[in-house]
Amino acid sequence: MGSDAVLALKKALKLEQEGEAFYREAAERTVDAKGKAMYASLAEDEVLHARVIQREIDALAEGKGWQATEAAEGKVDLDSPLFPKGKVAFDKAVRSDASDLDALLFALKIENDSFNLYVEQAKAATEDKAKQFYEFLVGAERGHFNLLMANYESLSQASGFI
Repeated sequence: MGSDAVLALKKALKLEQEGEAFYREAAERTVDAKGKAMYASLAEDEVLHARVIQREIDALAEGKGWQATEAAEGKVDLDSPLFPKGKVAFDKAVRSDASDLDALLFALKIENDSFNLYVEQAKAATEDKAKQFYEFLVGAERGHFNLLMANYESLSQASGFI
């Protein structure tokens, strides 16, 4: 429960903070009202995740061990990949001239990176509370990914957000 756990949590915290910043900027740049609302909601989710992660970092640093994650209920399938048909290549960063589809692709990459980190940590966890904590985050990132993918598919086939 030493420094490796804290290092992994600090990496997770950074991903959540970067996700929040991206979603806030995407909300500002997106013209579509539903798209703005989706990105704003995702940003707030990332704030919540960052708080939960920071709480764990603080508890471990104080020698209190892993804390119970109230929101983590039920089991998460850690062997089910986020990309059912293989990993999609994401090579576009969000630029000022990026399209809504570019922004969604970048958001999908953020969620995939977080998802992969949390699955790895959940599988490596030796304590039940640590495993439960990471399973909570895996479930949250899967939900974000599914929402973003549905919007990507909708936007790429038509025009508009779900």
